[in-house]
Amino acid sequence: MRTEKNSAKKSSARKNSTKKKSAAFLAAGVIGLATAGGAYAYWTSLGGGSGTASTRGGASNVFQVTGNVANAMYPGDSAQTVTATVTNNGSENYKLQAVKAYVSTDKQGCDGSDYKLNGAVAPTNATDAVAIAVTQADLAPAATTSGTFTMQFNNKSTNQDACKGAAVTITYIAS
Repeated sequence: MRTEKNSAKKSSARKNSTKKKSAAFLAAGVIGLATAGGAYAYWTSLGGGSGTASTRGGASNVFQVTGNVANAMYPGDSAQTVTATVTNNGSENYKLQAVKAYVSTDKQGCDGSDYKLNGAVAPTNATDAVAIAVTQADLAPAATTSGTFTMQFNNKSTNQDACKGAAVTITYIAS
């Protein structure tokens, strides 16, 4: 009888063990499916919005150009090299594209045509200003760039006494 009782106990224990294993596998499968579904499930949608920004207006006339002829000019003298230096006096970067120049004097009867820039008769107004070779640059505040040109007295075949002692002004236009 003992054998039957032991056998019945073993059979019952096996059934319980099998049920527990089945329940564990079932629970693991449900958890696995739930997790897998959560890992791969998502919603899709569209959206939009807007933001704002602004830029500064920039300043005008931030470039200061300097460049002087070293020696007094006279009929028949040779061309002098002038270095034009451009300084950014603004508070932000500005790109220098070009520099032009024209010539005027403080004497009646003496004007820019009595002088030469780069070997050609100097213009007398901003509209006709000629290009001065300078290095184009993105200039930070207080930064400089420069270029050179030549200037000399234009020895005309006419009387140029009106230019004696003239104060000559080279007007630069930077952009």
